[in-house]
Amino acid sequence: MAQEWGFYFDPEKCIGCSACQVACKNRHGVDPGPVDWRRVETVSQGEFPDYEETTVSISCMHCADAPCENVCPTGAINKRDSDGIVTVDQDKCIGCKYCGWACPFGAPQYGDDGLMQKCNLCLGEGPGSGSGQPTKKTADNGGTKPACVDTCVGGALEAGPISDLLDGVSQAAAERFGQGSSSANVIVEPTTSDGGMGPADITTPETGD
Repeated sequence: MAQEWGFYFDPEKCIGCSACQVACKNRHGVDPGPVDWRRVETVSQGEFPDYEETTVSISCMHCADAPCENVCPTGAINKRDSDGIVTVDQDKCIGCKYCGWACPFGAPQYGDDGLMQKCNLCLGEGPGSGSGQPTKKTADNGGTKPACVDTCVGGALEAGPISDLLDGVSQAAAERFGQGSSSANVIVEPTTSDGGMGPADITTPETGD
């Protein structure tokens, strides 16, 4: 696989406005209602007076070993070799919802027609669009960012090749904690197994001079 694509989300920058959720629906023509390719949820922990709430923006994780693809009986779900984006071919989907049961993130969504639809990293403009190339605005290609990234007022979301995203995360973490530049200090692959998600691969950032 040349360059695997994905999202980066920074909860410290998220203000919980749900603009990303609305922009995603608008970009792809998803009808108002319970179907959300991206959703904003609140995660709480602790008890008063040590109570905290954090908002998280969630969509398809485009898993390294996508459980939705593994259980699909018709081959409607495909993880692309070119960039790792998990797509769905609605012409092959029979609406069995096996993918919905298999996904730990609640990414598969089902409209009135019963067919699965989900985030495709803005490859195209419709629920079944699975062709084309991912878009990320850069100085040399003049493209557009995925709708959720483009509309995020806090800059909490970014999308692109995972290697590039990790480089950016490493630099941001280093600057935030004054540790200099290093490789990414925490990497969690969005993949599952029968025993649940495994532990994160953790490396300690090197202290800069």
